[in-house]
Formats: sequence, C-alpha cells, structure tokens
Amino acid sequence: YKVDLSDVNVFANPNFFLWHTWFSEVFANGGFDIVIGNPPYISTKGVDKDDKKMYEQEYGFSDDTYNLFTHRGLRLLAPNGCLCLITPKTFWTIQTKRNMRDLILSYQLDYIFDTANPFESAMVDTCVFQVIKRKMEPGHKVEFLDGSSSLSEPIALPPIEQKMYLETQSSVIFKPTEFNLAVYRRLGSTVKKLYDEWWDKISTSKKIAQYADELAAYRASLKPGDIALLGCLTEGGQGLATANNGKYVAVRANTKWADNIRKSRPKKLEAAITRYRIPIERLDGLSANDFLATKSEAEIAALFDSLKEEYGRDIFGQGYLFKIVEEAEIADVDTLTEDEKENGIASDKPFYVPYDKGDKDGNRWYLETPFVIAWSKENVQFLKTNSGKKGEGMPVVRNPQFYFREGFCWSDIKTTYIKCRRKGKSVNDVKSMSLYSLSPQVPEFYLIFLINSSFISRFVEDFINHTQTFQINDARQIPVIIPTAEELLQIKEVVMQAISVKRMVNPTHLSEKRLEEIQRQVDQYILQLYRIELSN
Repeated sequence: YKVDLSDVNVFANPNFFLWHTWFSEVFANGGFDIVIGNPPYISTKGVDKDDKKMYEQEYGFSDDTYNLFTHRGLRLLAPNGCLCLITPKTFWTIQTKRNMRDLILSYQLDYIFDTANPFESAMVDTCVFQVIKRKMEPGHKVEFLDGSSSLSEPIALPPIEQKMYLETQSSVIFKPTEFNLAVYRRLGSTVKKLYDEWWDKISTSKKIAQYADELAAYRASLKPGDIALLGCLTEGGQGLATANNGKYVAVRANTKWADNIRKSRPKKLEAAITRYRIPIERLDGLSANDFLATKSEAEIAALFDSLKEEYGRDIFGQGYLFKIVEEAEIADVDTLTEDEKENGIASDKPFYVPYDKGDKDGNRWYLETPFVIAWSKENVQFLKTNSGKKGEGMPVVRNPQFYFREGFCWSDIKTTYIKCRRKGKSVNDVKSMSLYSLSPQVPEFYLIFLINSSFISRFVEDFINHTQTFQINDARQIPVIIPTAEELLQIKEVVMQAISVKRMVNPTHLSEKRLEEIQRQVDQYILQLYRIELSN
C-alpha cells in the first residue's frame, strides 16, 4: 500500500505522520504485513507520569518503551504478519519482562540474533528477533544466531524447539549452547515445577514469614540429592538505607579506605569552600591540608557534620565518607544486649558497630568489613522514627530482624562471576543484600560454596537474570542440591581454606594462586554435584 508524501513539508510539521488516516485501508484489511524497527530503550524511570497513566490504560502496564513497542507492533500486524525488532536482550530473563516473553512465545518465534553490544554509545547488550503472528505449530524450532563475537560471521547454534522455552521457570529464553542445553535437560522441568509451586510464597521476606510453617515442613521433608530453590531454604533481604552515610558511617582507622579518606578530605574541604563560598576564616588562615592536620578525628568529624548541616547533605559529594574511628570506639557485638541491638547503644560506651556496606572490590569468601555505623540510641531512634518518610536524608530501615546475624552476602554488581562471602555479625545496608540459612542441611558455608561456583554464575546469567546486577529475588531462584553429610565435610574444608587465605594480613602472589586452585576445585566439584554432563 503506497502513500503519496510529495506535498508534505516534514520540517514545517514534525507531527506529519498521520498513519491512522493514511493507512486506514490497511487496518480495514487486518493490519500490516510487517512491522520492523529499533524502538527507543527508555526505562520506566524516564517516562513522564502522564504517559505512564496512558500506557497503563492502553496496555494494562507501564514499562520500558521497547516492551510497549513490542506489544504495539504485534497489535498492528495482520494475521501471519511479521514483527522484527532490535531490542535489549534483558527481556530474555528478568521478571519485569515476563509479559513480553509470554506475548512473543504465544506466537511463532522465527529467530533470535544475539548481537551483544553493536553500538558504542549503548550500555546494554541487544538482539534482533522475528515473530510471526500465528499460533506456534507443534515441533516448531527457533533459529539462533550468536553474533556476540562477530556480527558479520555469527555462529549458527542448533535450532531449539520453542516449547522448551515455555518449559523453563518464568519462560526464560536462553541461548542453546551445549552447556545451557545440558543444564536444561538436568534441571529445566524440576526448577520450573519448584518455581510454579513456591515462587508466590518466597518472593518477598514478608511472604516467607507468612508461609513459615509450610516452608519449615517442606525443608524437613528434603533428603540428600533433592533440589530446592534457595528462597525456600533461607530468609533475609536488603538492609538499611541511611540516605546520609556521611552522618552515620565511618571507616576503621587501620584500613586502606581510611588512608584514602585522609588524602581526600583536604581536597573535598577546599572544593566545598570554593563552591559554596564558605568564609576561609573557618580554616584559621591555613590551607585545608594544614588545618586538618591540627585537628583530632572527633574535631574533623564535627566540622564536616556542621558544614553538611549548614550547606546541605551533599556538600562533599553524595555519600562521601569522612569519619575515621579507632578500634577502641567499636563495640564488641557479642557483648551487646538485645535492647542495644534493637534500640541503640548509650553514648558513654563504644557505639560503633560493623556495617556491611557492599564491596566494590568484589571480595569472595571473606571480608572483614572496613565500615562501621554509629549505632547510638539517638541515631537508631531517628532511623526508625523516620524510616520511609519523604524528603532528603530520610532513611529506610529494611529487615531489622536480621541485623547482627551471621549469614552470607554478595556484591550486587556481577561481572564475570558472582562474588559471595560470609557476612559477620553486623548491620547490613541496601547494597549488601544478605541471606541466612533456615536449614541445617544447607549451612551458610555450603551456600557460599555454591554461589561462588562458575556454574551458578552461568545459571543466573542464562536462566534467571541477564543483566549486570544480582538482586535478592535472583538469588531466591537458584536451585540448590541438598548435600550428604560427607559432601558437607569436604565442602567445609575447602571453604575454610579459602577463608583462611582471605584473612591473611599481607596476601602474596602465592595466596592468589591458592585461591585460583580452590576456584578450579569448586567449579569441578559443583558440576559433579549437579551431575551436569558435557561432551567435552
């Protein structure tokens, strides 16, 4: 169908494309034969509120624009029409794109071309997919091209039956590599069954508490060799968001982070004086470096706190930490009363406590957190009283029932592998998501062992969440093999060796080599434990 646009002045009227009118005959006959495009990759956060309401009225949801374009594109097609789009490939796995997967897989998915990241300016990996608007025929296979290494010479992977995607948990779409197909054969139907049965009961901390008795009975029924979702075996979640770390959080004096603060404080102070036109008399006529050198840590903390109060929370940069404390100022958690843990410590005692604040270095197995938080009665009262309130500096206190418990945590940003480590008796923040075992059959050291394996990282990447973040709900979907007592003894020895190496005061090249050996041992053991059979 052709439209004469010769008389249209595009520049005079940028909204000239009256497709409803010009293509009315097309829709009278059922729709377009093909819709092809590169929709915008705009997240929900970048969408106007009025537009969100419009999308919800029109589609029943408001989400990233490429999801909306996919739904709209299929609406515009005639029966047997073709939709071909290039979009982020995050829709393959993540929960928020389940509706997009369900829509695509309800029709005939012809092919997927994994283009990885072909655009220099784009921050996400992409793919091209083609869907035919007709019911999937039995036995239909999806062609899969892997262009992640070369767009011009993509690797043709074995075609995969479309129904296999419908037989995975949450209908995830995975690349049909030898490894993924082996994982699917071993775990696909089992994990889908577990997911369908339990996900609505373990998707939040509140639901885990709500179904505590049912989950306890289920855990008691598990035997070595059984598979269970991690969310059925643990409790926990995100922690405290102070919204003003500079006020509450400090660094231990004998750490490299404290050295970095000592170097950065004079620069931060000079920059603030210049930007906010703070009277230089505040420095007694000295340079920032010389002035701070004359002050105690308590005096420096008081100065920076007073400037934040006067000129704004972010005067030194959002989240900047400037306080340094000695070990004598840190409370012994084992001696704290339940009241002190819950309501804070009197100010005449050491009131700083360990604070797991995430780990940008990505340590695995063990890290003695360099951070502490001022857990005074005054601070705890403010945090609890103002939790969830709107406004700058208003905190959110999440899952306080788990504070000061030993468990395991991980870095929320995953690169090649997930970085999991033991969590000590500390308060944890929103970036240090933590879980705690509820089953003696799967102690924390065993779960750290599993999550630090390359197998679990690959499983998460291809079957749970194909993004750079690893969230609490991703962890809850991990399939866990219930080990035997003998297996636990072997695994505990390996984990203790890794922790012992990580606790070395002065790590050496040899200690790094030892960790690499342990990692190879872990990866080999896990494949045997999960009985993943590969041809190589």
